[in-house]
Amino acid sequence: MKADIQRIAAWLQPKDILLDVHARDRSQAFEVASSGIALLHGLNPAVIHRALLRREQIGSTGLGNGFAIPHAGVEGIKQPVTLFMRTRAPIEFAAKDGKPVSELLFIMAPTDGVPNDHLQLLALVAQLFSDTEFRQELKAQTHAAGAAAAFETGIARVVASA
Repeated sequence: MKADIQRIAAWLQPKDILLDVHARDRSQAFEVASSGIALLHGLNPAVIHRALLRREQIGSTGLGNGFAIPHAGVEGIKQPVTLFMRTRAPIEFAAKDGKPVSELLFIMAPTDGVPNDHLQLLALVAQLFSDTEFRQELKAQTHAAGAAAAFETGIARVVASA
């Protein structure tokens, strides 16, 4: 069980971190993230963008407190991929608390992956972002390296508490 949590927690570390992104709305934020994920993994950004939009039509992935976890399945990857984005200004996201969002953790999962892995990853994300200390530490970072370090520390706390 602990080995599964550590394996899944490793996927939680963002492969790319984009700070101070200009995005006028949710769709533009999805375009920027789709391009970043596609570039890193040799995928078609349009396919990623469509998958994110389709998932969002089911219901908003805005969790509240200015945070969202847009996620979808995509072909061409072997394990989940994450990208963290902070927008320059908050954007409307139909979050549960009605507040706009400025911090987004994008998760792309393989369409042929183990469904339980995706669910466990989402559970770890929820646990990580419910940690007030982590959220404050992440929000204080102005460079990608600092944000990556905040994720590493926060993930380590989540794994230790599991």
